[in-house]
Amino acid sequence: MEQLLREWPPGYGGVERVAHELASVWGGAVYSLDVQRQEAIGHDPLPVGYPRRRLPSTKPIARLQLPLPSRALWRLLRSQSPLHGHLPSPGVLLVLLLARLMRPQRRVTAHWHCFLEPDCTFSGCLFVLYQWLALRLVPQLSAVITTSPLLAQELQRCGCDSQRLFVLPCCLSQQQEQLGLALPVPEAHAGEPLRVLFIGRLDSYKRLDWLLAALAQLTSPWQLVVVGDGPKRPRFEQLAQRLFPQGSPVRFLGRLPETAKLDQLAAADLLVLPSDCSNEAFGIVQLEAMVAGRIALAFDQSRSGMGWVGQLPGLPWSQSPEGLADVLQHLAEQPALRQQLSVQARERYLSLFARGVWLQHLQGLGDSVVTSKVSA
Repeated sequence: MEQLLREWPPGYGGVERVAHELASVWGGAVYSLDVQRQEAIGHDPLPVGYPRRRLPSTKPIARLQLPLPSRALWRLLRSQSPLHGHLPSPGVLLVLLLARLMRPQRRVTAHWHCFLEPDCTFSGCLFVLYQWLALRLVPQLSAVITTSPLLAQELQRCGCDSQRLFVLPCCLSQQQEQLGLALPVPEAHAGEPLRVLFIGRLDSYKRLDWLLAALAQLTSPWQLVVVGDGPKRPRFEQLAQRLFPQGSPVRFLGRLPETAKLDQLAAADLLVLPSDCSNEAFGIVQLEAMVAGRIALAFDQSRSGMGWVGQLPGLPWSQSPEGLADVLQHLAEQPALRQQLSVQARERYLSLFARGVWLQHLQGLGDSVVTSKVSA
């Protein structure tokens, strides 16, 4: 099974990590447009045991990059191996369609990671057109995989045949899972501050500003650690300084290696991912928190599975920006509840997202996606 994606795996984003884990099981080459030129850096956050090949591409125009004619592209198009492409990406969609046209009998499948929520820019208009085309062309492929039941329902509503539509939630590597399970569930004691963790790219749609504003309303003590970097980091740092001018309980650590990120999870009570749009539809870092026995909070957004991932029976809340301050205050005041919810978070991970469960789901896809058998 060959794969194609926009980014260079294993990377730091959800799409790259999904492709990485699939390649660790399927084998086969992984082709990438490598839009961020990560190949030249030469450092991978996770071990890589599969061949990676870069497709030359055009210079970005409003974030749009398409593959250029090349030997690598010709080799990919002429191959008889099944091809699995990761969307959203106009360049990837184009290659999938060309592969289908050149070899109509070839098994060509797509991984639908999210519905784009465009902004009012030229780039946003291009992605509106792309998504309109994708929703009409993807149903013509051999099969479509997506990451949550909510996205599957939306894809079916948009015209995908339910017989060729499959749900495969994201997963962690075997090593990540083992390290997370080795962490003890956090002990909560009355009077201790609520230890909140944010992990993600510091960009506008991640809405770290909403989390800061919600924490500013709390009457109980708390601490926030921010892991990640991005174009909005200076703005968020200034906001934190303005909201908490004296003795700020907020620490910005930047991007951390996997071991250091695990240390921050071990020191936290809960993870908050307050993304405000469907561009983020799963949030693999929620799995990293849940396997470690940490609560994961996210919003229930239209066309997104973010809120579904970490839902716990012992914590009914609106999963909305308006309810964030209230649920944080509730958790800060109830250390015994936090400990109970931490156990529930790990149990939910083990029942729905554990690697063994993921492998069973992948095996269950059978010949719908790949012709060879899946093995652990």
